[in-house]
Amino acid sequence: LDPTIAKTQENLVKYANIGLRTLVLAKRILDQKTYDEWAKRYHQASILLEKRDEAMQDLQAEIEQNLQLVGATAIEDKLQDEVDITISKLKESGIKVWVLTGDKVETAINIGYSCKLLSDELKQLLIVENTPEGVKKSVEEKLKEVAGVDPDTSKYALIISGEALIIAANHNLNEKIMQIAQVCNAVLACRVSPKQKQQIVSMVRVARPKVTTLAIGDGANDVNMIIAAHVGVGIRGVEGQQAARASDYAIGEFKLLKKLLFHHGRESYRRNSNLVLYNFFKNIVLVLPVFWVGFNMAFSGQRIYESWLYSLFNVFYASLPIVIYALFDQEFTDDSLMRYPFLYEPGIKSLLFRPLRFWAWFGNAVVQSLIIGFLR
Repeated sequence: LDPTIAKTQENLVKYANIGLRTLVLAKRILDQKTYDEWAKRYHQASILLEKRDEAMQDLQAEIEQNLQLVGATAIEDKLQDEVDITISKLKESGIKVWVLTGDKVETAINIGYSCKLLSDELKQLLIVENTPEGVKKSVEEKLKEVAGVDPDTSKYALIISGEALIIAANHNLNEKIMQIAQVCNAVLACRVSPKQKQQIVSMVRVARPKVTTLAIGDGANDVNMIIAAHVGVGIRGVEGQQAARASDYAIGEFKLLKKLLFHHGRESYRRNSNLVLYNFFKNIVLVLPVFWVGFNMAFSGQRIYESWLYSLFNVFYASLPIVIYALFDQEFTDDSLMRYPFLYEPGIKSLLFRPLRFWAWFGNAVVQSLIIGFLR
């Protein structure tokens, strides 16, 4: 191995271990004929209607060979304010946190500790092999290790490289990786491309269709991931506006995700659940008494309500109660929702909008309609 390359690799590992983002610069000198031929094929690949990305990646890999090392750089990438606190609160609430990054494994692990995704209590499961045999063996070993572990009390963290993810996808190992990830307290994917970020989100959606995914990013390389998730959140800032424009919600800083989820998200889910159930309730109470009274009137068509009363029913019952409810309803204070992340649990477990609660409201409405019908 060339001494310069060996020294550069040594420096890169040292920079990554202290949390710096590294970049290697290399070059290749091409003659005009070789470049023109490659450029023509690359242009043809870029206008394909099917498998365009794969064709472009193959041609990029073809040209990026026999490179000469120019040098390497390392810069400090500071975390935003309260990133560690926010991620810690998300984990306390029961949300599974996955970090998808293009950094080297060493850099990503260091950042994982900085943002409290990883801790000394978590045992790291590394899948960073670059051969099909190595990835298969590693996946099987990790799967045996986590077998029977309760996800709620798990002390494992999965760290997987982008290259291993590609191999896993090509050898039908995605489901096994999902089984490992489901048990782990945290997942850290390193050296992943923008397209791989999207594929990881899509993999989760396919493997766990009942799970709601949220993707948050701050740059153009996160757009595919944000679009692929159920809910996309973009951060406006120095990285530009691309992520914010492609997202469902845009925020100024990462720490605002706490309020978006724990306050606005939780209360929106609770209030909308009650709103839907209430609308079923008031419609049943309006319509069913007409049916019950029909037995006493031999279904003659005689009206139970005056026409003006029938019209005013929806005006009052569908507007005023909802307006009052929206203005004054508050289960917990904003400060309490921020302080106690476990209050977010009803949304994760779908406790407020489920068949049992619907039928409870339905039964209540039927009973009230019977009372109204018999009193009439």
